[in-house]
Amino acid sequence: MSLHFVRTVVAGSLLAMPAVAAPVTLGEQFFRKDWAAACDNSLACEAVSMAPDGDLADKTWVRIARDSGADTVSVKIGLSEPKGDRYRLLIDGRLVDSGMLSKGEWAIEAAPSNALRVARAIGRGRKMVILGSDGSKLGERSLNGSAAALIHIDFLQNRARTRNALFLAGRRTLQPKSMPLPVIAAQRIGKAGAVPDAGTIIAVVEKSQCPAEQLAVTENSAFSLGKKGGVNKVLILVGCGAGAYNMTMAPYVGSSTDGRRWSFTPARFDYPEKPDEGMGGAVLLSNPEWDAANQQLNSFHKGRGLGDCGRSANYVWDGNQFRLVEATGIDECNGARSWMTLWRAKVEFTD
Repeated sequence: MSLHFVRTVVAGSLLAMPAVAAPVTLGEQFFRKDWAAACDNSLACEAVSMAPDGDLADKTWVRIARDSGADTVSVKIGLSEPKGDRYRLLIDGRLVDSGMLSKGEWAIEAAPSNALRVARAIGRGRKMVILGSDGSKLGERSLNGSAAALIHIDFLQNRARTRNALFLAGRRTLQPKSMPLPVIAAQRIGKAGAVPDAGTIIAVVEKSQCPAEQLAVTENSAFSLGKKGGVNKVLILVGCGAGAYNMTMAPYVGSSTDGRRWSFTPARFDYPEKPDEGMGGAVLLSNPEWDAANQQLNSFHKGRGLGDCGRSANYVWDGNQFRLVEATGIDECNGARSWMTLWRAKVEFTD
């Protein structure tokens, strides 16, 4: 039985997507040697480095990003153990950039005025080396495949052969492609309503299609989805099994007018369109968590314990169903340090 967020989805209808009530089509992932690239439904794109031949000893990672229709480029580099206060970035032995090291996830961020030049140098090079102020090596990364990843983005954003292409520059007139983000209208939950008692939750668990060896009832959770039109709504997450680093759960939505008698149905999602096979209409989520402040149901699935591959999906409760707000992922387990964005949407709450 496959989880919905680990399915491979192609972006065949990506460019025909309207801004409102848009069907969910995740961005296609592109892999070439030690690099990967992807664009989301707005054609905001990124290229990320991976570890050559699965060598995870050096945890240096690179992310090059550009929004659709934007002139600016972002080049960020993470280091496992940044030392000192300055860096020098060399590509094939040639100094390309230098500056102050930053704190946080990204130790190096190229200045906006220099980022496009750095990105092009990455595409032309074979190996990147980061040196500290004392000349010690802070990290390195293979650039094999970076040119293909940048060219992939140039074509999707219709920048290929233009003056401000990431790599494939030319004199063609720039006509960048840009798609507006879809807008999700969601009813604000407001004050929390009633939730079912333990006996009612146990009954839902026992009637579910989860295997008999599922997690104990104490591992299943109920969360209020508020009260609208005199009807209490509640989300129940039923444990359906666990592995070394992933826990599978099935979400159900309950309705009650008096807070005592409840009826339950599998939670509805706009993505995926079909429930998981053999689950009686329920969708399986991996490691789900309910975020009451944003009324979002967040899930992620690790492809392996290192977390260098997998998928994530964040959904907002719109008053009737769960709608996909953001999806990220990287399908090849090869040392990537950040998952690429494959889908985004805006949320507008109404009372």
